[in-house]
Amino acid sequence: MSMSAKKKAKSKKAKKRDHADALLMITQVARNARTALSRHLLDLGLYAGQDGVMLALDAKDGQTPGAIATSLGVKAPTVTKTIGRLAAQGFLRREGSPDDGRMMLVFLTEAGRDQIKSIRKSQRKTEKAAFAGLKKKQVAELLKLLSTVDANISESLRSDMVSASGTAASTGPGQPLVEGLAVADDNAEGAA
Repeated sequence: MSMSAKKKAKSKKAKKRDHADALLMITQVARNARTALSRHLLDLGLYAGQDGVMLALDAKDGQTPGAIATSLGVKAPTVTKTIGRLAAQGFLRREGSPDDGRMMLVFLTEAGRDQIKSIRKSQRKTEKAAFAGLKKKQVAELLKLLSTVDANISESLRSDMVSASGTAASTGPGQPLVEGLAVADDNAEGAA
């Protein structure tokens, strides 16, 4: 084997190792970020996933559980359970739709609106810790790189789904293809 061929083989191994290390780091960073935010939320009496439901209602109050689930990229039973717990805590209220009595709509209460401010403060605190020491330009570059990685993974998942089912995946841009990416699933949700 020539010296050039040895360098190429070594370079390929290093590249594969770098890719594996990068994916491992992305997973670890995501886990640590969610853990840090969850600890801040726990101080507010909230569990992982509850913040997503409340923020979805802050963006558009009076949604159905199904609409909330779709916007968060999770299954309706997960959201329904979380809504029940948040209602029991006094942060949400449920009422029948004036247009269709069979449909339930979910709204933030005043206590829920007050919690939104605290949730956002917890998010800012977590963000500040996460990006300490990074310049604005570095954060922008990181966001660009992570967006590319996410798009590549999403495309790969769509291709896999098309291969497996023979039809295209029915998610829109920015929507996770796997349940549980936006909101913790029932097992990780704790006593939410």
